[in-house]
Amino acid sequence: MATDAHPLLEARVSRAEAIARELENEIAGGTLEAGERLGTKQDLRRRFGVAVATINEAVRLLEIRGLIQARPGPGGGVFVADSSTRVALNPLILGFNWHAASQRDYQEVLSALEPLLFRDAARYRTGADARALEMTLERMEGATDDAEAYLRLGCSLRRRIAKICRNAPLHSVYLTLIDFLEDRIADIAADGFDAEANLAATRPVVDAIVRGDEELPATAAVDQLILAA
Repeated sequence: MATDAHPLLEARVSRAEAIARELENEIAGGTLEAGERLGTKQDLRRRFGVAVATINEAVRLLEIRGLIQARPGPGGGVFVADSSTRVALNPLILGFNWHAASQRDYQEVLSALEPLLFRDAARYRTGADARALEMTLERMEGATDDAEAYLRLGCSLRRRIAKICRNAPLHSVYLTLIDFLEDRIADIAADGFDAEANLAATRPVVDAIVRGDEELPATAAVDQLILAA
């Protein structure tokens, strides 16, 4: 196992949770496409150098979050679910008509959660986390003339921030909200989305997380971060 590639394995979460978050980040960050095969459980066990029970638990966590589908038999294995499947499978939405919610509904909940998320990220970010955030922000700066591309990068940025978070319930609820927003990117982009205003609000938050400053991320005007118009 290449430990440098998997810093989450050293975090204060279970090894199964750490592996689940590592794979979750690859799926969310665009490294893996919907329907792509991650391999068999045995492949994953060899990749991460852990016991079969640990991989089984990591796969179970990803299935619960609607991120992957495990298929038995020849040609089976672990496959990436698409965003619509993630939304349909996620147990957080069962019993609720989340699709009927407005963008403002999502924004209000994100406004409540993001200060907690940013503070946690500023507290626990590593050098690798800082470099990844700065790289994604740089890509966002080059995509302000394409609202949909910019918004997808913005979702990737927030997923990367969520990866740093050590509060598992906050992590899971936040990513569920991002899944819903990602499904609505075309509508958000067509509704007068202002990427420049969004970037101006996002940049100081990322800078603060990179510096390890817990105050600015906790008090930032997060209403502007995803749905600024």
